[in-house]
Amino acid sequence: METLYTILPLLLIVAVFYLLLFRPMQKRNREYAATQAALGPGVRVMMGGGLYATITEIDDQDVTVEAAPGVRLRYSRQGVVKVLDAPLDGPERLT
Repeated sequence: METLYTILPLLLIVAVFYLLLFRPMQKRNREYAATQAALGPGVRVMMGGGLYATITEIDDQDVTVEAAPGVRLRYSRQGVVKVLDAPLDGPERLT
């Protein structure tokens, strides 16, 4: 019984670490993988600096986006923060 009392605090610490650190990290990794899998030509994205653009070309490491008609920028794939589901309305909409 004394062994249980000495092991129980250690088990509680491990459980707290799992719930507070590892689960949120796994969730972020899944979201990142889903974002990277959704990338492709013609997809609207938001880049890390808040730039809204459309992907024109993509390869293993880089993505080329069109921010405005005729303005193409090359970014690292990791620079894509969010894939946009709906077309943008308002001032950030590309024509």
